[in-house]
Amino acid sequence: MRLRINDKNGSLFVLLAGALFSFSPLLFRWTSGESSEWLFLFWRSVGILIASLVALSVRPRSGRVDALRVGFAKNLLAGALMAGMSTAFIVSIARIDAATTLFLQSLAPFSAALLGWLLLRERVDGHAWAAMGTAVAGVAIMGSSWGASNVVGLSAAACIPLMLGMYTVLLRDSQGRDLRAQVVFAGLTGMLIGSVAAFASGGFDLPVRDTVLALASGGILLGVGLPIFNAAGRYVPAARTSLLLLSEIVLAPFWVWLVVDETPAQKTVIGGVVILVALVWVTTHPNRGIQSRSSLT
Repeated sequence: MRLRINDKNGSLFVLLAGALFSFSPLLFRWTSGESSEWLFLFWRSVGILIASLVALSVRPRSGRVDALRVGFAKNLLAGALMAGMSTAFIVSIARIDAATTLFLQSLAPFSAALLGWLLLRERVDGHAWAAMGTAVAGVAIMGSSWGASNVVGLSAAACIPLMLGMYTVLLRDSQGRDLRAQVVFAGLTGMLIGSVAAFASGGFDLPVRDTVLALASGGILLGVGLPIFNAAGRYVPAARTSLLLLSEIVLAPFWVWLVVDETPAQKTVIGGVVILVALVWVTTHPNRGIQSRSSLT
């Protein structure tokens, strides 16, 4: 039986995608420690590309060409934004503390709200505004001590909410486009970035175990999660979509604790509960009667 995503269940599917994405830090945590983060990005992107090509293979050959051709510019931009977010996260997390990175990432709903209003004339309801403010407070609690930072790390982290906001707006304006195509472009762009950065930083040696984990992260978690997220994003306002994706931030420490036995700090648990309250609130209070009134050109 085929699952159908619509206006009524779209929020739940965005939450499901965030839950799948939340396993990625666990897989990275399982690596040997000898791997380059750029090589992990490269092989994860290979996994994304393989999964997207498999998804496209169910179409007739002529349909595959049309999927890549129709809406080429927007699909390419969306793929580049997704690869850019992965890159920005790696750059930031290697230079500044995780708390600051997550705090800036939690601002994505506000970026999406602004871009959604400017480009789609999409208004944000009161329930979403309240949940957005609560979620930011929760992330601030999770990271109440800000470590030493540098300009490059902060700049990269600040780009994440901007790119995620634009990505969710593109999802709202995706009628007529095959969203599997933008996953293809995300894989190709990530491979390009990862290979160039790996070459510049010292080579391509990566243990087989780490390669398998990276492929699983891209081919399974993102390869399954991205199509779900993309499909659901068509039916959920941009601000709510990026807000619901914060489920990734809530669940990631839980999986690490459950599997690796790495106990999270008390403030992480408290902040996670606050974010969870915000997500439950916005999921159980659907956006009624507010639709986009124009599209990107």
